[in-house]
Amino acid sequence: MLNTNNYFQKSQSIDWESLPEALSKGNKLVEGASQNNWAAYNSNENIKRVVDAYFQKLSDYLDKNPSAPTQKSMPAKVVKAEPKTASPAKPAPAPKKAPEKKAAAEEEEYDSEDVEHIDTDVQFIKRYATMHGKVKSQAQILTLIHSLQKAILERRIKKDSPYAKEIELMQNQLIGCYEKMGDMAEIKIDSKNLKRYLQIAHSQEGMLSVALLKAYVALNGKRDIKDKAERLFNRIKKAVEQGKITKSDMYANKLNEAFGTLKNYIDGNPAMLTINKTQLNGLMGILGEDLFQKKSLNGYDDDNGMIVSSGELLAMDFQTIGLKGKYKELIGDPSVGFTAMVYGLPKSGKSTMCLDFANYLAAHHGKVLFCAVEEGFGYTLKEKIERLKAHHSNLYITDRVPENISDFDFVFIDSVSKAGMDVNDIDQIRKLHPNTSFIFIYHTTKEGKFKGVNEHAHEVDVIVQVDKGKATSTGRFNAGGSMDI
Repeated sequence: MLNTNNYFQKSQSIDWESLPEALSKGNKLVEGASQNNWAAYNSNENIKRVVDAYFQKLSDYLDKNPSAPTQKSMPAKVVKAEPKTASPAKPAPAPKKAPEKKAAAEEEEYDSEDVEHIDTDVQFIKRYATMHGKVKSQAQILTLIHSLQKAILERRIKKDSPYAKEIELMQNQLIGCYEKMGDMAEIKIDSKNLKRYLQIAHSQEGMLSVALLKAYVALNGKRDIKDKAERLFNRIKKAVEQGKITKSDMYANKLNEAFGTLKNYIDGNPAMLTINKTQLNGLMGILGEDLFQKKSLNGYDDDNGMIVSSGELLAMDFQTIGLKGKYKELIGDPSVGFTAMVYGLPKSGKSTMCLDFANYLAAHHGKVLFCAVEEGFGYTLKEKIERLKAHHSNLYITDRVPENISDFDFVFIDSVSKAGMDVNDIDQIRKLHPNTSFIFIYHTTKEGKFKGVNEHAHEVDVIVQVDKGKATSTGRFNAGGSMDI
């Protein structure tokens, strides 16, 4: 039987591509639940329940299929989402079968509010409600469970949500369904619960103007997309002609600017659709993102960047980290959101120095994530943590680079090559998290080189070379700093 103690050891020999989709997707769920020494698994009963169910299903499959061949799909069966006795199995409905009459709850009309952004809890309830009466696979149910639990752990769905009870009930129903179902199941939600879910699902409707602006921003910087630009152009035009968007819409002016930019792109010959930086900055604020943190006091922007007077620059306030002691002597006092490159030969002391630096930052300056992609969760990492006493409550360890790192002030990636990152990946992660400081760790060859050394060096604020237990730095904040490790 697979469990938390033996899963990663036993799963190394599994050919995930040959397994049914539900089992291969479940591996990703386990990888997420196992981070930080199985913290999510040990602290969340629902996560523990679904991971244990997955362990059981995978163990049963491997016992029956020692060579792990692709398993043929079994007939669908009806599984009520509520934790009641499962209905008897029946064949999946024929594809050409006429649609059944909708339940009374589905036929009701609901009053909805137009909102810029639909709340995350409402989005999940809507996804669940639309499953009613449809045949879904194990993989689809597991994907929704995984996404829901991730949103809860990342606090995008909070305990004080007005729909906390419905979210909890929905989560239990999904897990119960997953535990009972075969390869496929027709999802049935109790009529009383379905009515409540539909009321919540229809309580909010996303503004059409915001949806169109999102589609517009997604085209920025893309090449040879005139067909997509034309389709979006026609969607905007049709929405206005049909009165779905009027001048009274709060984003009518922004949409009109987008309409003009699309027209110029379609009528002209540029290979790339480029949105003016000022316009894009304003749109990112609307869409819940702000990629451009710097703003002129009373100067002006152009497509090449911000232009300010020397007097304005002197008046600007740039926040620094506030480093002290040996790390200030090494790299100076960098600004918030700085980036550093740490490189050297294997066994030179890079990881030891960076783990100690991470512990210092956690103790004095904020929340830190150390991505030990190279070492993973193993004895050598544990030994370093014990030796350095690097176990502050603000210091978190993972063996991969997570999708969501927005909660952290500092992120160490050890190493960049093991994480499969190139210059473009580094540039993107910095833009998405402008207030997060990144320390990128590199392994070098005997000649002190690594792939893309010059490109990477130009993308960071500080460069630290580690050689035989000594670190020396160059950079914007302190030229020629050094320290013994």
